[in-house]
Amino acid sequence: MKTLHSINFSDTAIAFASKSTKELKHMRFLFRTMAWSKMTNISVSFLKFALKYHFPIKNIVRKTLFNQFCGGETYWECGTTMDKLHEKGIFSIPDYSVEGKEDEVSFNQTVKELLKGIELAAGLPMVSFSVFKMTGIARFALLEKIQRGDELSSEEKKEFGRVKERVTRLCFEAETHNVRLMVDAEETWIQTAIDELCIEFMKRFNTQKPILFFTIQLYRKDGLERLKKMYADAQRDGYFTGFKLVRGAYMEKERERAKTLNYPSPIHDTKENTDAMYNEAVSFCLHEDIATCVATHNQFSIEKAVREMDPKDMQISGFAQLYGMGDFLSYNLAHAGYKVSKYLPYGPLREVMPYLFRRAEENKSITGETTRELSFIEKELKRRKAALNSK
Repeated sequence: MKTLHSINFSDTAIAFASKSTKELKHMRFLFRTMAWSKMTNISVSFLKFALKYHFPIKNIVRKTLFNQFCGGETYWECGTTMDKLHEKGIFSIPDYSVEGKEDEVSFNQTVKELLKGIELAAGLPMVSFSVFKMTGIARFALLEKIQRGDELSSEEKKEFGRVKERVTRLCFEAETHNVRLMVDAEETWIQTAIDELCIEFMKRFNTQKPILFFTIQLYRKDGLERLKKMYADAQRDGYFTGFKLVRGAYMEKERERAKTLNYPSPIHDTKENTDAMYNEAVSFCLHEDIATCVATHNQFSIEKAVREMDPKDMQISGFAQLYGMGDFLSYNLAHAGYKVSKYLPYGPLREVMPYLFRRAEENKSITGETTRELSFIEKELKRRKAALNSK
């Protein structure tokens, strides 16, 4: 394996080897638009309005946000993308990204889709994880009520029982097929309820090795403390933990809710504090040989992880970035021999629009990341133009 010093994250020839010049120009247009905050606001507002009133906008969305950030409308449609990524040594994490559903029929449909995905993943060497959000199979308000400690009605107790049955089916399928199953993190006011569910199922299914992986948000002030406690509890009770480490995706929502309800913000006041805790969490997990997915677009954090990663860590740990972003990280890591995956959202186009709108709005709020993406795209287009002119 090559060392850190042989990884050049600025090597755009490697980063964009699988992209045609036409595709790169399309990416440049999209990221320029998202870097312009006012234009993003206008575009997303229009698309939300058009979606609400059933305007024919599918082709617009498909040719822009969908093609950039999604693998397809079905698991099978993702196959071409997964093959293309795997040719370059990159694994996939297919993510059924239907959001905002609140009824039992939708929850059961999501479980059906997830079970099918786990079964398919067992026969696909390019898939590193299956993944789901708890709110994809459980009502948000129910989780919120459980976290508050409010007494559930008899119907709500039955409803929560059905949630546990769904998680049981997913974990059992994952264990049966030896597929690692990842649970995404969500808002703090339902996260403790999700934590408790995950711990309950880790105790049942992580007895021999980590099957169920839990996501820790390190923009939370208590993020590292929570991680260490979960690990210590697992050591004491004799089961394995698996963690995905992220910074966090609900920063604006978390701060706004804390301000509105007049309680201390649960997330760090500065990016520097978040970065410091994230990097400390990476060091802790690697030092303790915990199965870890270092999910970040932060180059410094990745470099730190690579410096501290022993060769044996490569069997239990790896990196992940979102599909459609961070190719300079993903492709150069894979080229150097590190295990790296792309989060690959999929689902019916109209149903994944909430995810796509969130993706555009998040990119708007992290202008540094968007600007960096643009700079690498521009660099590669210039490199290709110069190569053509030299012939």
